[in-house]
Amino acid sequence: MRALFFGLFVALVACQKPKEMPDASAAKQTAPVKVETVAVVERPMPEYLTLTGTLRASQESEVAADAKGKVTATYVERGQRVKQGDTLALLDARSATLTARAANAQTELARAQLDQAKKECDRVQALYKSGAISQAEYDRTTSQCATTQWSAAAAQAQQQSAQKIVADAVIRAPFSGIVGERFVNVGQYVESNTKIASLYDPDPLRLELTVPEANVGAIKADMPVTFTVASFGEDHPFSGAIKFISPNVRPATRDLVVEALCPNGDGKLRPGMFAVANLVIGERSVPVIPSSALLKADTGARVFVVLDKRIQERIVQLGGEKDGFVGIVAGVNAGENVVDKPGPDVRDGAQAS
Repeated sequence: MRALFFGLFVALVACQKPKEMPDASAAKQTAPVKVETVAVVERPMPEYLTLTGTLRASQESEVAADAKGKVTATYVERGQRVKQGDTLALLDARSATLTARAANAQTELARAQLDQAKKECDRVQALYKSGAISQAEYDRTTSQCATTQWSAAAAQAQQQSAQKIVADAVIRAPFSGIVGERFVNVGQYVESNTKIASLYDPDPLRLELTVPEANVGAIKADMPVTFTVASFGEDHPFSGAIKFISPNVRPATRDLVVEALCPNGDGKLRPGMFAVANLVIGERSVPVIPSSALLKADTGARVFVVLDKRIQERIVQLGGEKDGFVGIVAGVNAGENVVDKPGPDVRDGAQAS
């Protein structure tokens, strides 16, 4: 019997589960997180008017031929930088050259006839004063002199017109800039209004903005503008200044068109880019936090607030920035404490120490 009871006791002990050891990760999650906090205070911060707009070249043109003829040569390609007066393309100018030669010859003939007519007029005037010829003969000769003079002027105008046609066969850049696109090729016949190439002057650029009617009173000349473009993100702002203000509010859209000049010497910005611009239109007191306490992501900005030694994660709406501080429009209140320089272990619901 003793052996039987001993065997049952051993079996019962073997079937019992061992006590589980504490989970190390759970203990780590419940451990207090050491943080440094800063108090949220109110101070005057810039008040921004946020607008959207488009960057445009300070000068842009689709250069036309202004002449007829076959393209014999092209000298530019897309993206090439040119100076004012550089040749973009050449047209066949042989017919125009022949016409110009004929006009030159006609002009020389008219000048010779004019010189002869002036001499004749001087001779007739001397004879008339001496009484050797009648009034009628004098009037007829002076009239011929005037006719010859106008004929010479017409011949000179035709010469200048023919020379212009020859010169227009050389299509030149009207200003310095960058070629956007070449529209013609060698052998193509062009008319006087055919587009040869598009040309852009990228420095400075013009930022065209539309201001709602309610904010028109805040817009002034030389007002500074900061803006961002998608290519470089919010961490790479650009700047400019309002220079051109439309005199009227557009009735259809109830907005005002203004343009800011933006330096672009490094060529990072391109005409046609979409921009989000901020204009400082005043100041107001709002809760502020150090920029080091802010976490930014594609989903928005957030901070960690410490209440009763517990960390709370909050989504915040940002205002202006100044001297390393960021205004908070919504999300935290003055007097609260936020975690400064939050590390990866700072999370919502954790205990703060």
